Amino acid sequence: MKTINSMSTLLLLLTLLLGYTSCDDELVDETHEEEVVDPGEGDNGDEEDNEGEGDNGNEGDNEGENGDGDRPIIEGQTFTEQMIIDGEENNGLIIRNCTFENTGDHGIIIKNVNDVLIQNCTFRNLKYTAIRFLADCESNNVIIEDNEIYNIEANGIHGAETHYNTIIRNNRIHDVALVPENGSHGMYFYGMDFLIEGNTVYNVGVEEGKGSGINVRTCGTIARNKVHNTHKDGISYSIDHPGYNGTLLIENNVVYSNPRNNIRIMGGANESKIGKAIVRFNTVISDNTNTPISLATGDLPDTEFEVYGNILINAGGSNKYIGYSSSHELEFESKNLTATGDIGFVDYEGRDLRITSASEANNFAVGLTAYPKDDFINLDVREENNLDAGAFMVN
Repeated sequence: MKTINSMSTLLLLLTLLLGYTSCDDELVDETHEEEVVDPGEGDNGDEEDNEGEGDNGNEGDNEGENGDGDRPIIEGQTFTEQMIIDGEENNGLIIRNCTFENTGDHGIIIKNVNDVLIQNCTFRNLKYTAIRFLADCESNNVIIEDNEIYNIEANGIHGAETHYNTIIRNNRIHDVALVPENGSHGMYFYGMDFLIEGNTVYNVGVEEGKGSGINVRTCGTIARNKVHNTHKDGISYSIDHPGYNGTLLIENNVVYSNPRNNIRIMGGANESKIGKAIVRFNTVISDNTNTPISLATGDLPDTEFEVYGNILINAGGSNKYIGYSSSHELEFESKNLTATGDIGFVDYEGRDLRITSASEANNFAVGLTAYPKDDFINLDVREENNLDAGAFMVN
């Protein structure tokens, strides 16, 4: 399979203006030359001895323990030029155990392609975004998992509207959004029906008010992520892309030490909104007097909100835990465990936010009938008669 043109004959394709604007006055204009690179060749592009190369496993014996079948594989290589994945001939491509560094550009650009797996790779020291789903292109079922992304000037991962059913799972993203003018985030995603699960996101942004951990603009699921020490929100939704009346589910996350709001749902003028937002069984700590959860219910009058089963700590001493419009008569706080300090965590000061058997969270949520089937660590099964508040079940 020829994924892209040979690296030995680097072709200049075109200058792309990659821009995005949010309802938070975030603007990025990325104007630069993109080089088309064949990633399947040598250390950086030499077509030699690619079959059956021992531990790297480049395109030989694809039906191994991973069950990859006849899928094309790029494995164990280092790239210092950005990779563009484009066209149905690249459907099913696996990129595994590779390093993308010092490209002076993006790491990987995804255009019109389906069923791609990017797994156990390292992305570092990049001028723009590590993995960029390009606007005005389409993809379906791209999986990004078990990667480490750091020292990135723009977003860790950025996905545009027409990229569907993307799974972003078990990645470690830190020290990203390093140029404040970019208005970037750990993840900035507005494709449809995404699953963002099990990621650790921290040290996002370098200037107060710029750089959220996970920022989405449409419907999907955000579950079992740990997000802390950003310079803006931990997990946030903004309305400036179509929501198609879908559901945004935020559950089983651990979110703390984010200066604005740890979980924030923002409104705006977009006519195509999400139809429902469910925020449940998260453990959230605000280090200041800002509410741990903020909901723009006044700007989203037709959106249904469900907020329950969470642990909400306002360590700044305020007795406000959920911000929402006074025009909404919603009894949110009665369905969540609220406090200004330790409610029986394993190590509150060290931010080990598992709960002990003596915790106030133990069985706090008994009586609720809708809940995640398991907890943050994806091991302890929740049951209706043994239902703890927050992201963790008592061990």
